[in-house]
Amino acid sequence: MTTCRSSGVNTASAVVNAGRTRLISIHAACTGNAPTTVKVFDNASAASGTELARMILAPETSLEFDMHGVLALNGLYLSISAGAGEGAAVSVEFA
Repeated sequence: MTTCRSSGVNTASAVVNAGRTRLISIHAACTGNAPTTVKVFDNASAASGTELARMILAPETSLEFDMHGVLALNGLYLSISAGAGEGAAVSVEFA
């Protein structure tokens, strides 16, 4: 088992890591009363570029994606939708 770093729990869109990295896993739980979309991009500054993962979370659900060390050349950006009644708590593990 290789070690990895964690973004910690995020409730809003954020830069996870700036620079080349490996995406290990994503853990997300819906915290709102409406479906929430979570995306992770190969980008260090915005929700654009190559989309590496997309989760659509129903209320009161959680998901885990094992990303098997996908290489992100430009960094990792986490996008969490923020519509009325939507929300999520998401952690991104990377190495």
